[in-house]
Amino acid sequence: MTRVWQDLLVYPILILMVIAAGISAALPSGSADRRVVNIAHRGGISDGYPENTLAAFQRAMVVGADVIELDLRGTKDGRLVILHDETLDRTTDGTGLVTDFTLEELKKLNAGGNEQIPTYEEVLQLVANTGTKLLLDIKNSPLLDRWEIVRLTEKYQAESDVIFGVRNIDGFAAFRKLNPEIRTLGFITTPFEIEKFAEAGVDIIRLWSWWLFLYPDLIKEARQLQKPVWVTAGGASRQDLERLISLGVDGIITDHPDIMTELQSEIKVAARGATEPR
Repeated sequence: MTRVWQDLLVYPILILMVIAAGISAALPSGSADRRVVNIAHRGGISDGYPENTLAAFQRAMVVGADVIELDLRGTKDGRLVILHDETLDRTTDGTGLVTDFTLEELKKLNAGGNEQIPTYEEVLQLVANTGTKLLLDIKNSPLLDRWEIVRLTEKYQAESDVIFGVRNIDGFAAFRKLNPEIRTLGFITTPFEIEKFAEAGVDIIRLWSWWLFLYPDLIKEARQLQKPVWVTAGGASRQDLERLISLGVDGIITDHPDIMTELQSEIKVAARGATEPR
């Protein structure tokens, strides 16, 4: 992630602190019994666990993430690999476009800590029968085969465990045509697309955290359309994650799934305390 995008994530979270300043508790009345979904962003961003690698995904499961978010790209020979950037330069010891390399060539690269670039199938094998779900951030690529994504998902009988992230209605319709039973999330690109994606049939709406400051009624709008809201928080601190929870989001895509697990436990304890007789 470039410095510009880091700033776009961090600065809005600071703004959220102002929004929540009037909230007397991080877990307000009526929300203490909600389970906010813990989504590990690229498996979580932590020293020793390079993003979008099997090591990061394994750690995410160990620390209690409900969902692993990962980035899906196509190779020169049409295989599906996990990599965020369109180039290899930032996260591997290689250089150039992912689409210029075959899977065999990509497997020779070091993705950090001597980890390889994983394939989608390897990740499906990793999470099979664990209860951990996947959120696919499906990158635009002329070499990315939608049918192959669906085929592999079906091969591992993971239709109920994989959420297909789409950025436009055409992509949503294409996946639903291949398999009407798949679950989808709309990575909407502006805060004004909630209704369009909801009416198309997308199951979950993803918002950027800073949109909640600019447009405080977004969560209410999604609720009225009966759609849960997941928010990308990136590297937000524990305090900022608490404040996002206080705003009523349903899921948080975080670099720190371990902290979110702690907060989930605290919510559960608070809920239990609220129901015990006094």
